[in-house]
Amino acid sequence: MIYTVTLNPSIDYFVVLEDELVEGTIARTNNTSIRAGGKGINISLVLSSIGIPSKAIMFLGGCIGALIEKEVSAAKGIDVVKVKIDEENRINIKINNQTETAINAIGPTVTMEQQNDLLSKLAHLESNDYVLVSGSFCKGVGVDLVEKIASIVSKAKAKLITDIPNLKVSDYKIIKPYLVKPNLEELADIFGEKVNETNYREYVEKLIDIGIENVLVSMGESGSYFANKSGKNKIIGPEVEVVNTVGCGDSMLAYTIASIASNLDIIESVKYGEAAGRAKAKTKEFPTVADVKEIYNKVIVEKIK
Repeated sequence: MIYTVTLNPSIDYFVVLEDELVEGTIARTNNTSIRAGGKGINISLVLSSIGIPSKAIMFLGGCIGALIEKEVSAAKGIDVVKVKIDEENRINIKINNQTETAINAIGPTVTMEQQNDLLSKLAHLESNDYVLVSGSFCKGVGVDLVEKIASIVSKAKAKLITDIPNLKVSDYKIIKPYLVKPNLEELADIFGEKVNETNYREYVEKLIDIGIENVLVSMGESGSYFANKSGKNKIIGPEVEVVNTVGCGDSMLAYTIASIASNLDIIESVKYGEAAGRAKAKTKEFPTVADVKEIYNKVIVEKIK
């Protein structure tokens, strides 16, 4: 079973503007929509779209939480595991005109009792399970919760995957996930140093040296980079017409883990991940299986010595 843990769920309010947004004026929309958001939720929704079940664990509270639960529960194959909190979940605003602009709220405060309730939802993990912990922390939640999740996953001999912007290299020395998926900016934040396309590999090696089994770095149009103790690989995909980049990393991670869980070779799995990220960029919705497979056939893996 694949578990997704969303630490700061949201309702994302998408706004498409007629004209450029100008401060101090009234802006008019072409259309609007709402959608349940949060990296873990996105991953479960992508898994649902390809027929793979998941358990989606999330903090939910108030009317916004009820709306998130209703929308995610409606997707086939997703078992929403609710951790009830006292405060309302957040609403994020995603503005699209000539560019993409996001206004993300901080989110509710989560108590220690509620965090312990979340940990209890992982009490019955098995060795063939995957636990994906994704997204930013809400108030009250810190690294210690991720460390406790990592301990539970380790004792069950399951596999932990993280995509959390808040973690530092000192945290990873304790958590040691099976796989991490930072982008270049997040990789820089992990080390508190400048990271770019000329030096990122040395920082990936540092993560592997401290005990992380697999590192997948997403680099947008430049493709991705995957490394473990068995080798280093640059993953290059075809150019696509970009419509919306929101959720590209989540689609990449969902397809990668779904492929690994289906016993596909790990290099083939990250190829599917690269294809899914590019397929997502082409659409406002989640990518179709057919589109992902078409792009997958054009993805090239370059082994690096």
